[in-house]
Amino acid sequence: MNTKTRFFQEVLGKLKARRPYFRLKEIQTAAKDVELALKDSSLKVYLSEAVKLGLIHTAGRGWYSRLSESVKLDPKPVAKLIRAVEKAFPLLDFTVWSTAQINPWMHHLIAQPVAFLHAPIDTLETVGDQLRELGWEVAVNPSPSAGAKSVRPSENMVVLRPTLTKQPTSQGRQDAIEKVLVDLVAEVPRLSLMDQPEAEGVVREVLSRQLVQLAEIQSYAKFRKLKITVI
Repeated sequence: MNTKTRFFQEVLGKLKARRPYFRLKEIQTAAKDVELALKDSSLKVYLSEAVKLGLIHTAGRGWYSRLSESVKLDPKPVAKLIRAVEKAFPLLDFTVWSTAQINPWMHHLIAQPVAFLHAPIDTLETVGDQLRELGWEVAVNPSPSAGAKSVRPSENMVVLRPTLTKQPTSQGRQDAIEKVLVDLVAEVPRLSLMDQPEAEGVVREVLSRQLVQLAEIQSYAKFRKLKITVI
């Protein structure tokens, strides 16, 4: 058995069997454990080939995964809100997500959702006023002390939050799953949307079943000063 085959089977194969995500450092340690001496240049070539062959998949900045299917969030729960805001503010830079979009990973389905819209902080009051005129229930950047009282989950409930400088890149108006997961964990204690373990359970389910950019989740969680224990 040549070196590359041993690397694919004895190193990557064992790591893939242990967990869905693993770091470059773990790959290097696993190679040493089976007494496979690899130069950094050879390791880089082997990893690149493994990705091309679909043996592993990149998960951002030194992270790899055995998972291949990326998360596809259902656009329907936020489509009406996006249309309303785009029509009223065609030049506004904003993104959205909804708790209804995480139902595939919930043990108990969310019947009454809450939508979140992120836009420049100086536009939030204006956007909020317009949405209220259109029949939406709106909470503009509610504080933790007022959040639970001002947010009543329903199909028309929207929480407006300021866009953050280091948030993951959105896919059009739809927030990326990496942002959604971190925002969910951040919002749960502020708005009493669900129990904290339930929110982290959603993160755990996503990470165990589908491919995300784990490095982006870590970076964004750190920026928001959050410790997500399941990562």
